[in-house]
Amino acid sequence: PSAVSYRMIALGVGIAMGPLLGGELGGVSWRGPFYGVSALMFLALVAIIVLLPATPAPGRRESITEPIKALRHRSLATTSVVGLLYNWGFFTLLGYSPFLMRPISPQQLGAVFCGWGVLVAVFAIWGAPWLRARFGTARTLYGNFVLMAADLATIAIWWDSKTTVIVAVIVAGIFIGINNTLVTTAVMSIAPVERPVASATYGFARFIGGGLAPFVATKLVGSDGNATVPFLLGAATVLVAAVALRTVHGALTAADHGEVAQPE
Repeated sequence: PSAVSYRMIALGVGIAMGPLLGGELGGVSWRGPFYGVSALMFLALVAIIVLLPATPAPGRRESITEPIKALRHRSLATTSVVGLLYNWGFFTLLGYSPFLMRPISPQQLGAVFCGWGVLVAVFAIWGAPWLRARFGTARTLYGNFVLMAADLATIAIWWDSKTTVIVAVIVAGIFIGINNTLVTTAVMSIAPVERPVASATYGFARFIGGGLAPFVATKLVGSDGNATVPFLLGAATVLVAAVALRTVHGALTAADHGEVAQPE
């Protein structure tokens, strides 16, 4: 498996088990999940110090502005915009959907997102590589974006049905798992800059969408709790991501055939 696959395996296990642990700790006290996360972060720090070999110094000093300057490359700028738009839809679901499930206990909410996380892990690790091999990165992502938009639109229409929202959130794990693997792989494959710079550029752009989406969602919810508008907006941004991705179709196809991205 590639480095991205190993990362997704670890991420998937954490995403699946974290909500269960958080739900149990949240049933004891609202402080419980925060203490639990603090303990896990400390264990992660110890593991890094003890288990990982020393990282060699880079061959050159990188400027903090390099990720921003890298946006002048069309392929990287486009995939970064795709990441921003896709994460807008993703974090609308992740950040606001729990409010639509009320009343629900911490343990029940943990179980919902455990189911979601299991599907994220399964489709990130096994589903995405199989689909990429069968249909190619570009066509897989086009279809996946459309299906994820339909999932968000389902929540927008039936936002007042707790059962519908729960099922739609769990099913969304399929689309998010595929996207997380293939979009990240696409960025690394077609960006004509060093991988650390490409990763920083993409991460900077996509988390703009991830940060703004939940905040905007709260502003767009109606006074009666109607969540149609924020989730329709999320569906629209995911569809626009598919359209934007179409402009680098050739580069994605070339990367699928093992061709290395050239400086633009």
